[in-house]
Amino acid sequence: MILLKADFFRVKKLIYLPFVILLMGYTRSYAQEQPDTAIEHFVVYRTADYKPFPVSGRVIGVNLESIKGGQVINICSADTGRTDDNGFFHLSAAAGDTLAFVSPKYSATIVGVRSQKDKFNVILIKRKTASLPLGYAESDYNKAAKEDNNLLKILEKDAKAEGKWNY
Repeated sequence: MILLKADFFRVKKLIYLPFVILLMGYTRSYAQEQPDTAIEHFVVYRTADYKPFPVSGRVIGVNLESIKGGQVINICSADTGRTDDNGFFHLSAAAGDTLAFVSPKYSATIVGVRSQKDKFNVILIKRKTASLPLGYAESDYNKAAKEDNNLLKILEKDAKAEGKWNY
């Protein structure tokens, strides 16, 4: 059988076809969007001197209403709890742990545990800094952060005046 020069190039091209198909599939797999999944499991690092103690507090919303069923998570130990009908919670934590307060209507708030004497009075708001569009300028963030902090100061003063922290 005599192969012409044109037939030789056709056969040579067919040899590379599986590699081209494989390469197309390989690059296409990187272009797929990965769905965002919630973090359900925490990596817990505890040292020998980790001594948890009970912590408690109250969580209220922007209208000074009690947050019912809000989630309280000790990020360092993976302990979780929920607020009751009056916004109160009880959890165990140690000095240096971090507590996250989460409710669907509001932005999450993170607070550090310093000592057993800490009172955790938390006001959840929908933060303007959390709703900034992608590519925002630093000045926009600073302005939104200042507005968030001013709102929190006003709400703290009102909550104290209404006796929300008296328990």
